[in-house]
Formats: sequence, C-alpha cells, structure tokens
Amino acid sequence: MSKPSNILILKTASLDGLGELIRFPLWWYSAGLLQTSKKLLHSVSGSVRYFGVDVWSKNLFVPMYGETSITGRVISFLVRFFVLIARSLGVMLWMAIACVLGLLYVLALPVAVIGFVTHLLGLL
Repeated sequence: MSKPSNILILKTASLDGLGELIRFPLWWYSAGLLQTSKKLLHSVSGSVRYFGVDVWSKNLFVPMYGETSITGRVISFLVRFFVLIARSLGVMLWMAIACVLGLLYVLALPVAVIGFVTHLLGLL
C-alpha cells in the first residue's frame, strides 16, 4: 500500500514543480513586473517628498524671513531657485537609478537562464 502512494506523491510533486517552472517566467513578466514597477514609481514619488521639491516649488515666490523689499524678494527667489534646481537634480538622479533597476529586473531572468544553460553545457 505504501509503494503506490509514494509513486503518486512523487508524480504529483514533479508535475507540480514542472508547472511552477513553466509559470514562473509568465509571472516574472506580468504580475512581478507590475509589482516592481509600482514599487519603483512609489519610490520616485517618495523621493520627491524626501527632497521636498513640492514644498520648495510652492514657496518659490514667498520672501524668506518676511523680507518684503525688492532686494530681499530677489535674493529669496534666487536662493530658493538654486536650491530647487539642486533638489530636482537629486530626484532626477533617483529616477535614473530607478529606471536602471527596472531594466535590471527585466534582464535578470534571461541572463540567469543563459548563465545556467552555458554552465550546464560546460559541464557536459
């Protein structure tokens, strides 16, 4: 009685494993890619909040320290403008890094498969 059940368990486990192996690339490029893209977009929007670009752009024309003279307004605008540019460069740098990470995600599976196959052929 134990022999047929062991064979049944082995057959079921191998078929299930083969099915998962076939479904994995489909998940990688559908649901996995969607999840990764959402996380990267959330990370970029978080970097906008982290660098405070929205706050600095809202207050671009507000004089600093309540200085309402013409020179105070010009100096306040220039300082905030250059700080806003520097912070925007930080956001753009993080956007570039997020794009590279997304590209690495897309290329990781084929590179892993190619490496596995070439290593396997090298062993044979």
